[in-house]
Amino acid sequence: MKKPSKELEQWISAAADMADSASTIINQPLHVLFGEAVDVARFFDRYWKPEADERGKIVRPGLESAVGKVGKGKQKPAGAVGRIHAKTGDEILSLQRATQEAHTRYLLTINPKGEDPAARGRFLLNELTAVLEWYFDDGVEDEKDAQLARVDAAHADDPQTADALASALDDYAHLAEPHRDELHGLGGFESGHIDEAHAIAAALRDKPASVAALAGPARSAIDLRNRLAGMLLDRMNAVRAAARFVFRNHPEIAREATSAYERRKRAAARRAKAKGAAAPEVPAAPLPVG
Repeated sequence: MKKPSKELEQWISAAADMADSASTIINQPLHVLFGEAVDVARFFDRYWKPEADERGKIVRPGLESAVGKVGKGKQKPAGAVGRIHAKTGDEILSLQRATQEAHTRYLLTINPKGEDPAARGRFLLNELTAVLEWYFDDGVEDEKDAQLARVDAAHADDPQTADALASALDDYAHLAEPHRDELHGLGGFESGHIDEAHAIAAALRDKPASVAALAGPARSAIDLRNRLAGMLLDRMNAVRAAARFVFRNHPEIAREATSAYERRKRAAARRAKAKGAAAPEVPAAPLPVG
């Protein structure tokens, strides 16, 4: 395996300095975290400085107002959002790239061929949920809608684990199976995805279930990835907290910094509850293997 990039190397020492108990809880897929990191960084750059009219009057505040000052031009942390500074957006993008690289290096330690069943599993899960929602949405509330609502509710708060993804693949594939012929070709959906979902679920269950089950380079690699992911999310959350505070009178702007993934999860849970299928409570868990 080639040496880490300079970008990854610059964060390794900071990750190593993190206390073991300081790991951030991450309950979203890595590909979602990486995509939202770019969105948050863009938001930060767009709204760091305030906006003024032609007379110099501030018409929209900037995130920099959340950073307190002491003495002559010197800044100090202000409240819970003191971690943001002028370069936070750049740090988020840098950490996003470093975490992506660390994740790839981890995958290569457990699978030198570079195959990632989790990535294929997420694709198949997206295909299954999309086609089922479209096919069942016929304007009539019936047992099919209730079945989909129950499955949605059961997986609304799934942690990011191989076992959770495998369970979701099996559940949605079982739901799709009786409608295989009708679903094939609908919006480009391939009925073979149903069988493949079961196969990928089995492959995911064959992966190590926890960091403790790994050894040597793989364990070190996933520990580094998880620490970097935690550092990334910490900075994203700091920006989001600052946005809620600074733009408390501009809710449309504050909403731009929120997680679309979390909003969709909450919306799915509300839909399931409205259809009489209350979502079970699933405790949060630190970013796991896979």
